[in-house]
Formats: sequence, structure tokens, C-alpha cells
Amino acid sequence: MEAVEVDGPTQELIDRICTESGDYQLCKEIIHKHLDTKTANLLALTHLIFRIATEHASDTYVFISNILREHPDPEETTGLNTCLTVYTEETRVFLKVRQEFCRKKYERMIIDILSTRNILKRCRTDFQIPLDKKKLLIEKCKVMNILITMSAVSGYMVKNGNAYLLSSVVTEPCFFDDADKSSNMFPNILISSL
Repeated sequence: MEAVEVDGPTQELIDRICTESGDYQLCKEIIHKHLDTKTANLLALTHLIFRIATEHASDTYVFISNILREHPDPEETTGLNTCLTVYTEETRVFLKVRQEFCRKKYERMIIDILSTRNILKRCRTDFQIPLDKKKLLIEKCKVMNILITMSAVSGYMVKNGNAYLLSSVVTEPCFFDDADKSSNMFPNILISSL
């Protein structure tokens, strides 16, 4: 998918979110890659970031499951199973965050977003697995960490009203059906394609 060229106010919002993300360039690339409109306000960008985080957690779960299937080394099984649990929880929490966002329960949403950072810390990446898979798992964890930060930043902006919600931009409606789809499909969001 080719990145969409966004308008000035939308880029301003993306810049405000990505400046705080810890990796400005990657944050910007993630948003631009998944945006399908030239104009988006803060609510639309936040909804998009939550969706990407949910999909990335689901995709990483599948990736780890495949490693376990291909390399069922008993010494590594415990750690990899811990990571499976971590990404199951990440997916579950981000689905909940998306519902809280749509219901305007912003205070609870922020608490849940911040809890995902502690959840992610439980997935260590020092497994004795093939180097290419190890590097990709480390990258997937890095991207998840950035998505968590992006979610927290945009979530705080929504909660505190610290954004210019211009009348010229449209608000993306909240759809719970796309949350249901993400639990059944696992789109390929690989680092190399970002």
C-alpha cells in the first residue's frame, strides 16, 4: 500500500504525536502507511493508531506461535509461551482500549494503555532461536513499544483536548466490527514493510 500524502493540519497532528513517540520517523511511516485519507483529525488518527496496535499484537502472536511450532525446544518453550501470553493480553487490552475510546471513557482508556507497557516487559527476546527470527521478534517488540507510546500520546491529547480539531477535518466513526475482524484475521504488518 502506498502512503497517502496528507494535508497540513493532519501532518501537524501526526508530527505532534510522533515527536513524543521515541522514534519519530518510524511513527510517521506507520501512520502514513495505514492512512487512507488525506485529511484526518485527532480522533481519526487515535482510532487508527489503536487499530494498528491491535493488529500488530495479533500478528506478533501468530509469529511467535509459528516459532514454537517450528522450533519446539523445551528450553525455549517457557519463554516463548510467556510471549504468547503477553501478546494475547496486548491484543485483548487494545480491543478494550478501542471500545473505551469509542465510548469516550478516556480516563480508563489511558490507564489501560499504560498497563500494556508493563505487560510487554514480560516478553524477553533472548531465546535460542534462529537469528533471523530473533531479529524480527526484537523488531516486533520495538514496534509494539512505539505503538504503545503513540497510543498514550494520542490518547492523552484526546483526553485533555490538546489538539486543534478543525471543522475542515472529518471524524472517523467508531466501528466495533473491525475489532471483531482483527481477532479473527491477522494482517501481516512486518517491520520490513513499514
